[in-house]
Amino acid sequence: MNDMKSSIEQREMCQRRDKEFLALYCPTYDALVQKGVAESKAKRAAAEFTIANGHPHYHVNHERAYRCVCNLLRAEEKKGCGARTYRTGTEMGLSKNRLRRQMWYEITQRVRGLMKQGMSVESAIDHVLTHCRASRFFISPATAMTKIAPQARSRALR
Repeated sequence: MNDMKSSIEQREMCQRRDKEFLALYCPTYDALVQKGVAESKAKRAAAEFTIANGHPHYHVNHERAYRCVCNLLRAEEKKGCGARTYRTGTEMGLSKNRLRRQMWYEITQRVRGLMKQGMSVESAIDHVLTHCRASRFFISPATAMTKIAPQARSRALR
């Protein structure tokens, strides 16, 4: 039952991320088309621009964030003491996806900064997930294009 709940929650987080992505993508795409850029090139350029320059929320589950951030903080602590650290990101519960790992490292860096100011791990994670924005969308251009395709079909029907 817990796996089903987390799966549903993860799907909802992805839907929120996609909605935020499209809200930033559409005006960029429209501006490029108005400037006379071919539609296919405008789609790709708008997607790449939105990925790199969008500052979305971190759409991740608090429980998962707590596990991943704590694992990364523990690994950094062990590394600083010269002890054996985790061999791979997957041993720490991180995704194999390079962009997702970058996101977890970014979240951990922000949490560490807040902890230095006196916040607890839980409070820092909550603050980062609630109030901070990501440096970019942590999705690939190929994934972005799959999010755009249904949008393009619905626009064509109008």
